[in-house]
Amino acid sequence: MGPILYRWHFDLPIVLMAIGLLYLYYKLTGFRWPRKSVLFILAMLLFLLVTCSPPHYLGMHYYLSAHMIGHILLLLICGPLMVFSLPEQPQTLRRFSSFLSKRAWLAWMTGVGIMWFWHIPSIFNHMMSDMPGLAVMPLLQAASLLFAGILFGWPLFGPYPEDRVHPLSGIIYLAAACISCSLMGLLITFAPLDTYYPFAGIKRMDNLWGISPKEDLQTAGLIMWVPCCLLYLGGCLLLLRRWLTGDDRRRNKHIIAVSN
Repeated sequence: MGPILYRWHFDLPIVLMAIGLLYLYYKLTGFRWPRKSVLFILAMLLFLLVTCSPPHYLGMHYYLSAHMIGHILLLLICGPLMVFSLPEQPQTLRRFSSFLSKRAWLAWMTGVGIMWFWHIPSIFNHMMSDMPGLAVMPLLQAASLLFAGILFGWPLFGPYPEDRVHPLSGIIYLAAACISCSLMGLLITFAPLDTYYPFAGIKRMDNLWGISPKEDLQTAGLIMWVPCCLLYLGGCLLLLRRWLTGDDRRRNKHIIAVSN
């Protein structure tokens, strides 16, 4: 296991992407570091962990289950954390936020659709291929999942509370995504062993931790199935709390209008 612990690799495109996101965030905050910036820094560190660390190496060369964990972290942790960290003050994103508030279905389709896209066996297997010219594919996958996570979380936790969907609508939004991930996890869990063939060969696996390719495939499906739904459930509870405590600016705005 010793050599695996040293498998850190900071690819230049990944580093440049992280620096670019940090600069963009710094610009959006008016070249200040508000308290919320801690969440953004945490998201960036997690992004680098997913794309540059030994767990990423395991996910690219040994275990489909490790690869799956990376997908979940990018889509359901990094993306929403970045949305949470955005300040309300700048009006730069106001038009985009207003546009998305009326088209939450578009954010849902993007988040769920990109996750499904990268798990279509033919696309996934080509992405994992060592063919020349496909080295950019893992970077494209990571960037698209991060973008999907940002877009997916925006209608729920965007920087402008008045543009967020109603909490009860948000619960339905998350429940539908949970059903979608459960279906994907179910299909992967019971898929034939050679569905994702880069991880099916015994030589490729090298029996690193004594986990067979079949067990790895089933674990990957269960990871997509159970932890994802727990994250969606956590989001539902957060939205329910927001609604029950009256911490919903849309609802408060409506109540004030009616009382007047």
